[in-house]
Amino acid sequence: MTSLSSSSRRRYPPARAAAVIAALLAAAAFGRANAADLDDSYLRGTYAPAVEEPVRWDGYYLGGQIGYSNMKVDFSNTLDSDIFFLPNQTTSSTTFGGFLGYNWQVDPDLVLGLELNYTRPSSLSTSSHIANVPSINASYKLDDFGTFRGRAGYAFGQFLPYATLGVGIGRVDYTVSVPPESRNNAYTLGLVAGLGIDVAILPHVFLRGEWEYAYFTPLKSTASSVNTARVGIAVRF
Repeated sequence: MTSLSSSSRRRYPPARAAAVIAALLAAAAFGRANAADLDDSYLRGTYAPAVEEPVRWDGYYLGGQIGYSNMKVDFSNTLDSDIFFLPNQTTSSTTFGGFLGYNWQVDPDLVLGLELNYTRPSSLSTSSHIANVPSINASYKLDDFGTFRGRAGYAFGQFLPYATLGVGIGRVDYTVSVPPESRNNAYTLGLVAGLGIDVAILPHVFLRGEWEYAYFTPLKSTASSVNTARVGIAVRF
């Protein structure tokens, strides 16, 4: 009786061994099924993962922007006098505007472009007078300004740092007390230069951060310069 029981245990494996064998068979079947689903090129060793295409910057784009401008007004030559001189003044304002441009990607990395840019300050105005003589004074207000700029940038993946150089035109209101003169919507020409970076966040959308310097030629012997820091977002067509 004892011998029969021992023989039975040797002839039939324990339940635990059966479970292990079943698991190994299932794993082997799963591996064969996955191998059958693989692409033939992968099995031949020619499979390569998809490579992301580089960002393209060429074409038209249109965007909006907000910023902050600081204006310095040179009143030192405003008065027609060899005795009285007005002190220079500075003022600051938030700004908003838009831009429209076109890029040429002349090789995979070098990007050249042309751009129209418009900026309108909330209130970029100041005045100056001689100490203790308030009747001798002048005021200057920059209503808005536009620029036409050339751009040159170098693309690094989704980043496009660039430099700008161009011309501008500003619309100005001013008054002077000696001799008396006042004008609204007077236009002054200028030169502009700047640095910035565009960052592609979607295939046809990019963000912008930029600094721009603009110098406007004198009106009534009063010159001005404007430093502007701005951010924007644009759609590329």
